[in-house]
Amino acid sequence: MHCARLFFVVTLLLAAMASAWAQDLPIQIKVLSGESHQFEGPLLNPPNCNWKDINAYCTSSSPITYVENTMVVQEPGGKSLEIACTVLNQWSNCANLPVNQTFQAQMGKHGLEIRYLDQHGKMRKQLYEILREHGKEAS
Repeated sequence: MHCARLFFVVTLLLAAMASAWAQDLPIQIKVLSGESHQFEGPLLNPPNCNWKDINAYCTSSSPITYVENTMVVQEPGGKSLEIACTVLNQWSNCANLPVNQTFQAQMGKHGLEIRYLDQHGKMRKQLYEILREHGKEAS
């Protein structure tokens, strides 16, 4: 009976590890198209402000212009995804990637994380939100 229990526990552990390993494997994606849109929105409050703060540091009456980069990428299986990220400040890694080039990506809880080289040759990671899959709204 002890051997059967040990076998069961080891089988469950191996299945859990295999599932975790499968999620960590990078995939190759190809950028099919990309575009940028500017939009105006409220100034994002600094993280150390709360609802009681009414000083000029924490609130602003004038909107600020943001840039949203939207791309259509294709996975190795042929499935295409529409993804987007927003440039919130000058230190943002959000970028439109070159069309017809391939990049390493990884599916995460909150979207698609893509690795790319920036204009200075430094490796960057950026999380892109998945907007649509196969022409349908993403859930």
